[in-house]
Amino acid sequence: MKTIIAAKSDNNAIGIKQTLPWHMPADIRFFLAQIQNGYLLTGRNSYQTPEGLGLFARRKDVIVVTRQKDYQAANAKVVHSVEAAFALAETLGVQQLNILGGAEIYAQTIHLADEMIITEIHATCEGDTFFPEIDLSFWKETKREDHPADEENPYPYSFVWYQPI
Repeated sequence: MKTIIAAKSDNNAIGIKQTLPWHMPADIRFFLAQIQNGYLLTGRNSYQTPEGLGLFARRKDVIVVTRQKDYQAANAKVVHSVEAAFALAETLGVQQLNILGGAEIYAQTIHLADEMIITEIHATCEGDTFFPEIDLSFWKETKREDHPADEENPYPYSFVWYQPI
């Protein structure tokens, strides 16, 4: 199964200056729980962010997509297209492939994934990297968990699951 996992604001921002546009500990805990099983697919830019370096350094089940032909990544397999990443995952017998972005990877896989798990941050955030529009003629919402802002999480948020129609 190929699952897109992302957090986005109401204006679809997912990043600014190579980091998240918000500090939402509940989303980080949720994200880490979602990626416990399976391989991780990420683009080079996301792999190299401070958050990415911390996350991916501890994992051996990471596939990085880059157009840079000579790129090497510690503890990760490097491929040069999403199609090559999917083929590698199939060759390795991967049952669960978690697609973690960034924007280009999401745009290339949004109609190829079997599921999306999206954290909706209910705020308009400044960003320079954006999640593609979710086409509701292709995706249907199957589950939603709404949460208010609290002392730890400054914005209300929702965990939302989507399946292709």
